[in-house]
Amino acid sequence: MCNPRRIRVRATRELAEAWEQEVRRQVTRSGQATADARIRESLADSIGGPVLAALTDALSRLDGWAESADGTFWQELDGGRITFDPATRELEIVATASAEVSVTGEAATTVTTQVSETVEAEGEGVYFDDGWGGLNEDTAQRDAERNLAVAMDEALRLGRDRARQDTDTTVGESVQREAAVRAEAAYDEAAAARSGELRQAAAERLLAVGTQGRALFHVALAEAYRDAIIAYAVSRRASNLRQSEQDGMLDIEFELDI
Repeated sequence: MCNPRRIRVRATRELAEAWEQEVRRQVTRSGQATADARIRESLADSIGGPVLAALTDALSRLDGWAESADGTFWQELDGGRITFDPATRELEIVATASAEVSVTGEAATTVTTQVSETVEAEGEGVYFDDGWGGLNEDTAQRDAERNLAVAMDEALRLGRDRARQDTDTTVGESVQREAAVRAEAAYDEAAAARSGELRQAAAERLLAVGTQGRALFHVALAEAYRDAIIAYAVSRRASNLRQSEQDGMLDIEFELDI
């Protein structure tokens, strides 16, 4: 067997085609729809100045309560929030409900894609002077032409694919924007519809949230009354000041000289 010899054939072809192409985009918009139900209670008639001062102090030190920049105190609850505003002496209880909302917006357009370019391909065949393996110049020529045909088909396919991709990229931006607009509109509609259901759920939850919130607030209020009474006794120089607690009842005793 001697060194192999090669036959290479090259060809060019004009790729000039046009076709209708659909460009389609989908955009998914996700978010959380929320709704609430709330109730406000005025405590102005039941909380005097000394108790209010003590209450503010109690809320500032009890775990779970936080003070906002506007001076209100709040605490997160299971399914809501409770807020007390010392300025208005109002207690607000809010029950919340939320749900994930996800919609997909779709847009499409059909455009004409055109491609016009010169495509070049090459094929190769191998043979041996002594005809080893049945490979001679004739078989090498046939192999080269067959490989050229395969390479040309691939080159044409790649040319069409580039044209499709270019069209998809160029037109796709505007189609993407349209799909995003549709997704946003569909999301607003779905969230609004879901919010109606969530408002009902929040209203049904308000009683339980209120019970939980009032219980926490009353702990602070009890401390405030205790502190206010003790402060009053101390300011009046009361004697025999005693306090005890049993079964959730706080008993404070002192003696005053009148």
